[in-house]
Amino acid sequence: MKVYVLCSYGDSLNDPSISTDYQEIYEKMEKSYNLVLENVYQTEEEKEYTYISGYSARAVIHSDWLEWSITELDLTIPSQHYIPKN
Repeated sequence: MKVYVLCSYGDSLNDPSISTDYQEIYEKMEKSYNLVLENVYQTEEEKEYTYISGYSARAVIHSDWLEWSITELDLTIPSQHYIPKN
């Protein structure tokens, strides 16, 4: 089973979001990224370092860097804890 963990960093590490659905985690990252950039003035240099891609995003605003990162983990459930589906 794959598990996706979204972490964001600004002045400090924010609480991570965890899901087995990549699209759900990506949409959370995209929403946060867009909210941060809403009605914000950026210099050309800050715009150059601002991006969003499949597993990460960065916004540079007034020399402050905000970053998001999605980590994909393979979660294996040991066989002694496996509960078969009926």
